[in-house]
Formats: sequence, structure tokens, C-alpha cells
Amino acid sequence: MDTPDARAPIRFYFSFRSPYAWLAAERFEPMLGDLGVPIERIPLYPTPELFPNDPAGMPAKVAYLVQDIRRLTRELGLTVRFPPAVDPDWALPHAASLAAQQQGAGHAFMLEVFRKRFSEGLDVGCERVVAAAAKRAGLDPNAILAAARTDALRTEAAENFRLGIERDQIFGVPSFVYAGKLYWGQDRMHFLRDAVLRKSASPS
Repeated sequence: MDTPDARAPIRFYFSFRSPYAWLAAERFEPMLGDLGVPIERIPLYPTPELFPNDPAGMPAKVAYLVQDIRRLTRELGLTVRFPPAVDPDWALPHAASLAAQQQGAGHAFMLEVFRKRFSEGLDVGCERVVAAAAKRAGLDPNAILAAARTDALRTEAAENFRLGIERDQIFGVPSFVYAGKLYWGQDRMHFLRDAVLRKSASPS
């Protein structure tokens, strides 16, 4: 990881594959939005060689995840509708997220895609669904889709998991990195908040 620095940004690694990353995204602004530190939102998705995790091979884990997410969403006042058990074109929404960030609407677009997937149960690998998320985020859907089809953004999205492993030693999402420390999980965000407040209060 990088050398600790109180002025460092928070790096937020997320994947539209993960319902826990969705919960972190929903909680991000209420928990961390008032801290005044730069935010780097880094979309990623696992490739088989880096993260050979096939949920179909772990039915007990999937059953627990469904139960756990239902508990957490009730607690947070959110509605969950799980998407079909298919593997979408992950490159599309993650590359589109990079395009949305270039347009200054990365957080809004991220939330809309997560909501399409986990609140509405839709396939976020479908261009129509991504376009609808872009429109709700105040973006030009055609421009976002055109950017998401480019080799440059699709390659960047595909390489972000490797980058996170090499730079910050992440191993899953949601992951947050601040001042050289890793915080894994949406239930660790209060520790991250405390760390930022401590660094902000410390003499330069």
C-alpha cells in the first residue's frame, strides 16, 4: 500500500456483482460524504484467473447471502430484488461507470446501476438497463454506451481488480483504502470514518 498520508483520497473499490458493495454505495454519502477528502471510485469485476468464484458451486453460501442481504436491507430501509442467476457482460456496466466518472457523475451513476441490479432485479449487462441508469443519473445514455464500448475503458475496468491487488492488497469488495490502511466490507465504514477524522485532527 501507499505511504500513509492524511491528505490521501479514499479509494473505494466496488463491483456491481456484489450486493454488499451496493449497500456500501448506498451508505457512502451519509457515512463519508461530509469528510471533505477526495474520493476515487474504482469499478472492478473478477476475472476467472484472479478470482475463480462460481456461486453455483456453493449453494449454502448463496442461501446465506440471500438471507443476510434481506436482513441488512430491512435494517437500512432498502428494497431488494435479486437479479437472475446469470453472469452478465460485466465489462459493460463497469466501463460505463468509468465513463460516468469522466462526466462528473460517477457516484450518481454507480447508485443507479446498483439499484437496477439489486432493487429492480435487472440484468446490468444489458445496454437498455445501463442506458436507463445513465438517464436517471442525468447523463446522455448514448454517450455513456458509446464510451463503454471502447476498448480503452473496457480494458481499464478489466484490469482494476489486478491493480487493486497489486497496489492495495485488496481481495474482495467493497474495499476502502485510506492513508495506507485497508477496510473491507460495508460494516467497516465506521472505522474508516474514524480514521479520517483522526487524521484530520492530527497536526500536519
